[in-house]
Amino acid sequence: MKTLSISVAAYNMEKLIRQNLDSFVSSPVAADIEVLVINDGSKDKTADIVREYEQKYPDTVKLIDQQNAGPGSTVNRGMEHASGRYFRMVDADDWVGDGFESYVNALKKTDVDMVVTNYTCVDDKTGQTRREKVAGLESGRELDFTAVCSDLFLDMHSVTFRTDILKKNNIRLFNGFYTDVQYLLFPCPYVKTVLYLDCDVYMYRVSLTGQSMSAPSMQRNIQMHDDMLFSIAALYNAVKDTQPECAAYILKKLVYISGTELGTLLSFEPSKETKQKLFDYIARLKSACPEAYAGFCRYKTARALSLFGGAFYPVISRMHRRKLGL
Repeated sequence: MKTLSISVAAYNMEKLIRQNLDSFVSSPVAADIEVLVINDGSKDKTADIVREYEQKYPDTVKLIDQQNAGPGSTVNRGMEHASGRYFRMVDADDWVGDGFESYVNALKKTDVDMVVTNYTCVDDKTGQTRREKVAGLESGRELDFTAVCSDLFLDMHSVTFRTDILKKNNIRLFNGFYTDVQYLLFPCPYVKTVLYLDCDVYMYRVSLTGQSMSAPSMQRNIQMHDDMLFSIAALYNAVKDTQPECAAYILKKLVYISGTELGTLLSFEPSKETKQKLFDYIARLKSACPEAYAGFCRYKTARALSLFGGAFYPVISRMHRRKLGL
């Protein structure tokens, strides 16, 4: 059995996929991993390039073709095909760094439910790097998840799950964008143990034109973000009475993404229609999850909108749009 399965979502990535795959196949631990590249209906040469690597490294790289269905669907396919003891996501425009070898070697020696590592942001335009180090965990020690999770604020780039946690509990993501949050949180009610490794594994490319977190993309895909957000609200409500520590961990991320959606709604040109959508969203959040709404109102902009209604909406929206360069 392989130690680690890596699910790589690839859509029109012919310019970047080689860097991704090279970081895996050139590693001394390549024999211990499987790289499942889910080609999500690419129109370019992505599949041809991956097929080259599959032929050259048949024990490590596997191409899985599908019709275009969205990023979440690729993770679902990856989980279905995964045969390694552990599972993680790495997007096709990203790669793994120098800490990958020690990370995989550590996975061989543990059986915890979740493994957490650091990651590095790499600016695609300037090449500048910023290390994102996990705070609140002692490195190299197996810990009770419920004892530490309420102090954690993690991202998808940091997290690895034991594969059978995902398979046995039928973890499934929505097909669209922003489902990395679902990947991060949906398994958490089933996680009992966690291990932090103080090594930098994931190299996360930022400032790339067309990324899903850019303002234009967020505007186009706001319904997907909204669907994801309220799926997390439902998850929080499902565990808040029985698993309060896990719920506290989920709530922090829920409050954060509620602020992200507020920013997207404010990024549209002010109009009667966009104003209505904004206040409908606030009302739905308050109704679906009062605890998240309370945290949401700690954002200055949210508090102003909640206190004063629509009076300041046009001014707040224009200021926000100017900040985003829209």
